[in-house]
Amino acid sequence: MAKYEIKDGVGIIPEGTTEIEYNAFKDCKELTNVVIPNSVKCIKAWAFTRCTGLSSIVIPDSVTEIGTEVFDGCTGLTNIVIPDSVTGIGKNAFSHCTGLTSITVSKGNKIYDSRDNCNAIIETETNKLIVGCAHTVIPDSVTEIGNAAFYGAGLTSIVIPNSVSQIDSYAFYRCTGLNDIVIPESVTIIKNSTFNGCTGLTSFIIPDSVTLIGAEAFKGCSLTSIIIPDSVTTIGEDAFVRVGLTDIVLGNSVKDILSGSFKDTKITSIVIPESVKKIEEDAFAYCANLKSVVILAKLNKIGYAAFKDCTSLETVTLPAGIKAIVNNAFDGCTALKTINVPAKKGDYYRQRLPESLHSLIVELPAEKKTKK
Repeated sequence: MAKYEIKDGVGIIPEGTTEIEYNAFKDCKELTNVVIPNSVKCIKAWAFTRCTGLSSIVIPDSVTEIGTEVFDGCTGLTNIVIPDSVTGIGKNAFSHCTGLTSITVSKGNKIYDSRDNCNAIIETETNKLIVGCAHTVIPDSVTEIGNAAFYGAGLTSIVIPNSVSQIDSYAFYRCTGLNDIVIPESVTIIKNSTFNGCTGLTSFIIPDSVTLIGAEAFKGCSLTSIIIPDSVTTIGEDAFVRVGLTDIVLGNSVKDILSGSFKDTKITSIVIPESVKKIEEDAFAYCANLKSVVILAKLNKIGYAAFKDCTSLETVTLPAGIKAIVNNAFDGCTALKTINVPAKKGDYYRQRLPESLHSLIVELPAEKKTKK
């Protein structure tokens, strides 16, 4: 790093420098402050990544571009001012800045603003919030929360106003302190990894407007129960993987339970509604506390290892007409005692289940037809 110096914790950038290079001060833990001359126009990607001791920095009016992950992991940074001159802010520029509590955009900036003292960066033309922090209050004029907007932020609670119709992927990724959030009914999709890694999140209400829950949307959260409303049709891959769920209610419109959706959760029972068409691979694998599975749906398929190593599973109840069950769908279910099937469907399921499970098949009594 011949071009730059650090003296007594202060980063010195020579006068006349027009850009701060890629990785210029990356991982410099001793850096506490930086003096950026007015000649600098661009701060390139990763220039200050993981400078955890950096607590203060002034971006001069000459800077037009802040690159990708420039301040990623600067956990000691508490405030930032975006000058009038900045016209481009790269992806995850302020991610993992857990100590950041104040964000201000200068009023003369024509691309971005921090309207209503919201402590955030908003794209003025699109009304998209692209960077938030621990003390952000989302204005009613915001319509979209951008990709990774709060990535690793130190916030504990947030209210999403009714004006917001879209929350992009990774919006609250790894907000480990987040324990309270309200999503309005204007939101229709919870996208991929939106709340992935929010380990402090113990409860969440999915509004009736949501139709799709994306891949890894709640992965690693600490939710203990969840109600999937009737509006939801698809639950994405690994949506709730390794979540501490003990109770799940699936709505009556769910069609697709994709691979790993509820893998390695703590549920004790599950009822699969009639609307479901497929349960993909690993969907409920490694749910060690799962004791009872009731499938009401005439599924096209129970996928590969769908209930693999559910070591407490004792009872499975199947409807008439599941078209295909992959041989190892129930591998490792060592406590399995009974597979209930409708009357006269024993042979049907012996053709679809592995021979090792044939002795567990029990035909239920035929339902008596009520006289009109």
